Amino acid sequence: MRLNAPSPSHHLPPCGGKKAEGFTLIEILIAILILGVVLSTVYAAYTGTFRIIRISEDNRDIYGMGRMTMHRMIQDFNNMSPYRGKFEFYVKRTGFGNQTFPRLLFTSTVNLDLGGKKGPAGISTIEYVVEEDREQKGFVLMRAETIHREQEVDEQKGFKTVGFPLCEKLHSLNYKFYDLTGKEYEIWDSRANSEAQKGRTPVIIAVELNLVNPANQDHPFKFMTKIYLPVNQVDRENMPSE
Repeated sequence: MRLNAPSPSHHLPPCGGKKAEGFTLIEILIAILILGVVLSTVYAAYTGTFRIIRISEDNRDIYGMGRMTMHRMIQDFNNMSPYRGKFEFYVKRTGFGNQTFPRLLFTSTVNLDLGGKKGPAGISTIEYVVEEDREQKGFVLMRAETIHREQEVDEQKGFKTVGFPLCEKLHSLNYKFYDLTGKEYEIWDSRANSEAQKGRTPVIIAVELNLVNPANQDHPFKFMTKIYLPVNQVDRENMPSE
C-alpha cells in the first residue's frame, strides 16, 4: 500500500522567513515614560526661559525707575534757592500703620509741569511725600510744587501743581542730613531755633531709596546717593529781607 507524503505547503515558514512579532505592554509603557520625561524637560526649559525674561524685564523697569527718581531728586536739590531772603527746608514723618515715611519740603528754582517737563519760571516749594497705593497694595513717592511769583504779596498765592508719581513700588525711603561740622541728623527744620539748622539747609543730604523686589520681599532693590549743597555756604546776613 502506498502512502501519500504530506503536502509541503503545511510546513512553509511565514512570509520573510521570520515569525511575526509586536510590541509588548512593557515596551509601550517604557516608551511612554521616556516621552513624558522628554516633554517635561522641554516644558521646564520653555517656562524657565520665559520666567527669566519676565524677571529681567521687571528688574529693568525697577532699576530704570530708581535711576530716574535719583536723577530728579539730585536736580531738585542742586537747584535749591532761598525765597524772599529765607531758605525753606524741613522734614516731618507721616505714618501708614506700622510704617513711617519722611515728608520733605524745600524751595528750588526747578519747576515742572504735570508731565515732569520744565514748567514756568520762578521759585517753587517742592514737596516729596509718600502716599498709599491701594491698587498695588504698596506705596508711591509723589512730587508736587507750588510756584511763587515775585510780584505776589500774599505768600498763600501761587501756582500749585497736582502731585505726580515720581516712583512706584516704594518699599522705604530714608534721608540723613549733615551740618557744617559733619554731625548727622535724621530730621532737619530750617524754622527751628537750632544754631545748625535755623535758616539753613544741610551741607550734605544722603538719600536711601528702596524699591520692592517681587522675587524676594526681604531684599528690596536699594539705591543710594549723597548730594553736597553749596548753597549752605551763602552768607545769610547779607541776604535781602522780605
